[in-house]
Amino acid sequence: MFGSQRFLFLILLVAFACLPGYHNALSQNRPKTALKLGEKLRYSVRWRLIPAGEAELVLGSDTQSSQWKVTAKANSVGYVTNLYKVEDEYSSVFNNSTFCSSEIKKTINQGDRHREISLQFDQQHQKAILRDKNLANGAEPKQEQFNIPICVHDILSALYYSRTVQLEEGKQFEFSLNDGSPTRRITAEVQAIEEVQTEIGKFLAFRVEPDVFDGNLFKGKGRLFVWFSNDANRIPVQLKAQTSLGTITASLAGIENDEFQ
Repeated sequence: MFGSQRFLFLILLVAFACLPGYHNALSQNRPKTALKLGEKLRYSVRWRLIPAGEAELVLGSDTQSSQWKVTAKANSVGYVTNLYKVEDEYSSVFNNSTFCSSEIKKTINQGDRHREISLQFDQQHQKAILRDKNLANGAEPKQEQFNIPICVHDILSALYYSRTVQLEEGKQFEFSLNDGSPTRRITAEVQAIEEVQTEIGKFLAFRVEPDVFDGNLFKGKGRLFVWFSNDANRIPVQLKAQTSLGTITASLAGIENDEFQ
């Protein structure tokens, strides 16, 4: 069920829908980031109003470099686990100034699908190097290369970069994305400022929609939305994917960081 829609990917993708293009990532005019190492965001996930899973995002530092590292986890719960068990974990290493990605690694356990994927970004040669190993059959890893811009985001580094962007209602943005395929240029629209109810309270938030369906990133029809808090922290407080299988919604359930207590 969720494997065909890439459960964690859908949740995270809506979270960075408002990114400007990679040229803005290099701009010196971006607002200063409000991000703090050690921040942990927790989400409860529902599918067609049924409790479906839990997700979390943790921002830290990479022990092997001076860069930042974010780890994302998603697990199915309850009834959905009986239908399709999900235990996914992603980790991304990226520059803490430009938010350009160096690499992303994925461990995917969805039903009978078990894969390890690594995607390295060679900025000097503007190449993305994909290594995809199927753990279920022990086959040799698939390896591919793709062209990338001088600065490219993966789905996690893009989320954190988006929180440093100045959002404006009614504006559109374009951004470059590589998730182990040819780089995509996606247009996103900042549609409105709305009040959003979460498990930890109400937030005023920007609602943003990217054009990722109809073959631009996903083949099927659907819509993706994200709500970013209308404050300096730009917390992704609600995330929603509307697909042919129903609506998947991730709602903020907890923030662990002294700044927000």
